[in-house]
Amino acid sequence: MEKTRLQKYAHALLTTGVNLQKDQTLVINVDVENQDFALIVTQEAYALGANEVVLNWRSTTIGKERLLHAADEVLANPAPWIPEYYKTYVEKGAAFLSLISANPKALAGVPSERIASQSRNLNKVLHFYHEAIMDSTLTWCVASVATLRWAELLGFSGTNEEKIDALWSEIFTLCRIENVSADEELASHLKRLATRTKAMNDYHFQSLHYTCTNGTDLTIVLPKNHLWQGGAEASKKGIIFDANIPTEEVFTAPQYDGVNGTVYSTKPLIYQGNEINDFHFTFENGKIVDYDAKVGKEHLKHLLETDEGSAYLGEVALVDHYSPISQSNRIYFETLFDENASCHLAIGAAYPTCLANSDGLSKEELKKEGLNYSLTHVDFMVGHEDMNIEGITATGEVVTIMSKGKLLI
Repeated sequence: MEKTRLQKYAHALLTTGVNLQKDQTLVINVDVENQDFALIVTQEAYALGANEVVLNWRSTTIGKERLLHAADEVLANPAPWIPEYYKTYVEKGAAFLSLISANPKALAGVPSERIASQSRNLNKVLHFYHEAIMDSTLTWCVASVATLRWAELLGFSGTNEEKIDALWSEIFTLCRIENVSADEELASHLKRLATRTKAMNDYHFQSLHYTCTNGTDLTIVLPKNHLWQGGAEASKKGIIFDANIPTEEVFTAPQYDGVNGTVYSTKPLIYQGNEINDFHFTFENGKIVDYDAKVGKEHLKHLLETDEGSAYLGEVALVDHYSPISQSNRIYFETLFDENASCHLAIGAAYPTCLANSDGLSKEELKKEGLNYSLTHVDFMVGHEDMNIEGITATGEVVTIMSKGKLLI
């Protein structure tokens, strides 16, 4: 892959993504196998005037060995330096860039209860970091890196280099960096998402009703003061950033105790290195009261038992079934891409920014306004070519938002 194309992508992640400011610290969360691209991002960040670039390296293979063999008390008691590390950079007001790649079988063979223990206890000590992300105190972005493993998973052929290059090209296209017309480029696309967001806010729907031929029949009440968001957003300091590249969604928070009915998944969910597939949830007064999965039910069980809030929804997101990612007709086995191919919901925490005048409200006050709180936030895909969504306004008007998978707003 030509370095100039990788540099262009890195530049977009740093400018449109985290919107790195001069003299700001950048923290990059990245797998050790992606060190070459991490170097390019680091070089671009310093060229933009970064004060410091900090690499937070990950190794899935070593992490798996830890999960398999470390003592139980190690998983239950994260080292004190971990929250201190994050606290240092949260207090500095750093920008956080997370670079990810699909690896759906990364933790295959690890007992689900050990994965759940490590995740639950890490989330507890890092709650302040996740809250700073969720309420946009920090600027942040999640983006992807092409790997041989991912390229082969998607069926690319040729030499190893050709497989990786083909995947990079597809990433660039779906992120609207290359191979798109001027009116489909990332900047123009973000403006369209802003227009859709405004339209949804202007309607100020009281509830949404989902129906689909696969059995989904779900009603979602929306908080009185909910806000729709999509594409770029402003941090608490007023810095405009794009938290996901690619992004195709507009989203808001549901009324945590106002969800009723049944919804069926339409794409696999890769959760903590394991696949969950062909699953459904039944809700009563917001809470998941019944569920099943043909694949990975034990992992779904641990997700739903994370804490009290993990049995409720924290996000509702609309994505046109005819978005470029959806029309690629691929399952990417990576939520960043699959959620942007499909309408989706999220189990767990709501984004406080989806509520008007939420700044400074406590968790208890946010919940009183209708927003769910949890240590987790996990998106799952429900979009379908036969999905219909209606919005009901305060006056009882029924507005068709989506018909046969096509967004009409």
